Amino acid sequence: MTHHTFKNITAAIATDWPRQANRVARFALLMWFVSLQAACAAPLAVPPNFLPAAVVHIRGVEIQAEVANTPATRQTGLMHRRSLEKNHGMLFVFEGPHIQCMWMKNTLIDLDVAFIDESLNIVNIETMRAGTTQIHCSTQPVALALEMNAGWFARNGAGPGTRVDWAMAK
Repeated sequence: MTHHTFKNITAAIATDWPRQANRVARFALLMWFVSLQAACAAPLAVPPNFLPAAVVHIRGVEIQAEVANTPATRQTGLMHRRSLEKNHGMLFVFEGPHIQCMWMKNTLIDLDVAFIDESLNIVNIETMRAGTTQIHCSTQPVALALEMNAGWFARNGAGPGTRVDWAMAK
């Protein structure tokens, strides 16, 4: 049995220190790399170009819409987007007709949202300011919501009662 004294232990540490420091540094570097990979692996729940697409028609205008039809895609919505092309938007498809609410947390552009009932008529339109946490809700149960650039519905003569037609893109 070896008897360890403070002097023996400090001498062993002093002679083994460079090798131990090298191991610690390599381990720290490995952990940093793994955490960096994990952080970069999933910046959004679903990248925009992987969402299903729909064609929406309102008052003769064709809209290209990304479809948010899962809880994850509905929660993310248009967050972190820096712009939205003309006549492009996001169509939210809900499980059933309910009062639906939206907010603009982490959304960088002003948007209008049209809440749409099961008969495919606009119920109400709300203007939402970028980066706010104010809640915007439908005034009655709806099955869909369509987000467009702020002012789009007014510029195109759409309001409550306006018919919305849509189909999944082919």
